[in-house]
Amino acid sequence: MYRFIKLYGALAIAALAFAQCTQDITNDIFVGESQDASATKIINTSRSAVAGTILVKLDEEGARAFENGTRSGNGVTRSNIEPLNNILLDIDAVSIERLIPFNLKHEEEMRKAGLHRWYIVHFDNKQPLDKVAQGLATIGEVEKIEFNTQMEMPKIQHCAPVEPCEVETRLATPTFNDTYLNLQWDFHNKGISFDTKAVAGMDINVHEAWKYTTGDNSIIVSVVDQGVTYTHEDLADNMWVNKGEIPNNKIDDDGNGYVDDIHGYNFVDRGPISWNKTYTDANGDPIGDVGHGTHIAGTISAVNNNGKGVCGIAGGDGSGNGVRIMSAQIFSGTNENNASIAVVTEAITYSANNGAVLANNSWGTKAMSGQNDGWYIAAESAIQNACKYFEEKRNHPNLVGGLLIFAAGNDSASQSGYPAAYRDNISVTAFGIDGMPASYTNYGPGCNISAPGGDQGRWGKAKHGIPSTIADLSTGKDTYVYYQGTSMACPHVTGVAALGIAYAKKIGKTLTAEEFKTKLLLSVNDIDSDIKNNTSFSRYLNGMGTGRIDAFKMLMNVEGINSIPVPQGKPLYKIDLKKYISDGKANPRIMDVIISDVDKQRLGIKDLEIYAESNSIRITCQNVGSAIINIKFVAGGNYMGSDDTVGGMEIVKPFALIVRENFAGNGGWL
Repeated sequence: MYRFIKLYGALAIAALAFAQCTQDITNDIFVGESQDASATKIINTSRSAVAGTILVKLDEEGARAFENGTRSGNGVTRSNIEPLNNILLDIDAVSIERLIPFNLKHEEEMRKAGLHRWYIVHFDNKQPLDKVAQGLATIGEVEKIEFNTQMEMPKIQHCAPVEPCEVETRLATPTFNDTYLNLQWDFHNKGISFDTKAVAGMDINVHEAWKYTTGDNSIIVSVVDQGVTYTHEDLADNMWVNKGEIPNNKIDDDGNGYVDDIHGYNFVDRGPISWNKTYTDANGDPIGDVGHGTHIAGTISAVNNNGKGVCGIAGGDGSGNGVRIMSAQIFSGTNENNASIAVVTEAITYSANNGAVLANNSWGTKAMSGQNDGWYIAAESAIQNACKYFEEKRNHPNLVGGLLIFAAGNDSASQSGYPAAYRDNISVTAFGIDGMPASYTNYGPGCNISAPGGDQGRWGKAKHGIPSTIADLSTGKDTYVYYQGTSMACPHVTGVAALGIAYAKKIGKTLTAEEFKTKLLLSVNDIDSDIKNNTSFSRYLNGMGTGRIDAFKMLMNVEGINSIPVPQGKPLYKIDLKKYISDGKANPRIMDVIISDVDKQRLGIKDLEIYAESNSIRITCQNVGSAIINIKFVAGGNYMGSDDTVGGMEIVKPFALIVRENFAGNGGWL
């Protein structure tokens, strides 16, 4: 069954709204069903829907009949579903096509998932959408009908260029030589030496993680967003390349249903990736392509150690080992089909079929009361179908399944928007340079974890946003800007997840998607203790997810090593190891603490300032950083067995010490 089947047909789908920088979203989506028996098939409203299109899901018999019964004549193709044909003729339909194109390699999997049963119909724009939907709902073979709601274009606010400035480099020995690494407070926040509003430790702790892995080019991350500037000086070397496709020959060489999809595909304009369709609205603000996808891609995998620009969380070490970015473009200029359900469904399915193991989704719907998982499941949207397909697809040997990571939304609402809020998806909230919830972030039910998103509005400083890659359309040059939003927080979690998969590969470990999600969501630092101490943020208490994402802790969790927080500079800080062992009630006797001389020097530990006592250790760490220590226990008795005595067995367990400037009084680290 080929994608384009000429037919008189009609449909429309519901769209998503972009959870991007300070954007207001008002589209209705998945709002329930009519009481009319035939209209129960209609899963949303026609409000703001794109004229002249509608989505329909056929039942199995209908799909089989349509595929087997189409016939051509005088340039018009018809199916043997006569009631459908009659309605299509009545509405002056011009074509009907399978939503997801035929793909020989993945066709069997897509059919099992039911994706082959979704069709999109194009018809006369003057036809009333509700009337079209009601007519289609009377056909027995039609199972679901979805309107194709028009997206609001993303609007960028608080945008400012990244420029060199005189600030203290936050590490005595910089990890990489990238120009703007010292401005990336989201990666390592030194505190007031960077800015008077900055609070030390409010970052993702990625510098410590880079000591163990910086990425792996076997990992593909799909950026489902505006087009990524794949020629950018700081992205080009880490772009995914479809090796089965020959560039610019206008042929679908690899037979996946898409022509010239070299670095991804533009599902809106149906062609090559674009990023330069920018316009100005009546207020002089930019609309259309504003580099949103390019900015997100930079946070995940800008090329590291190349002497230019910013660093990416999983961008490698400059040797070509950064994770690969696939551009699944769902926004293009001011096209009315931007991020419609049809476009998003196709983009997510494409990502799964072409090897992506992670998908960054910095878009969504406006959070509205009355939404819940039951409501979302009942809608049976095409996008829900695609998300499930992505989650069940295995595209990497070290992760069984895929992960979808979403922005929670910028509505300041007390719940996440959907699809982010759905329990199988990871929904990311945002905090600012002081570690407190960003003024725009959604919070509460459905929100799973927090990451740096910037908050330029609170104090009016550009550098309180997130610096990353962008193409300057006025000059045509590759450049860098600060943006803010849960859109910017989302790729921090995606990047940390990519590092986690890279580390699993390095140590030879394979995890299921559920196991991996658990480790990711527990790789955090406490945020609620700080919220409790600041009454102006009380509404966010227990609403920002499990805590602030920590890249180093993610790697330790992948390896199965307990992480222990240690306050910087506190003399002979006592660590009770019992609570980190088994159920917290085990009572093994500590015999020795083993740490390398290199790590002792890095953490500022003197020989007499680390020792064991019964079930605890004492330690003084003068420097911020991390290290693996090995604790030698005796299992069974108070001393080891030997040739001369009966005693216990020697066992050694590694622990990760994490020394930070900002340390919650209760230990505060999951």
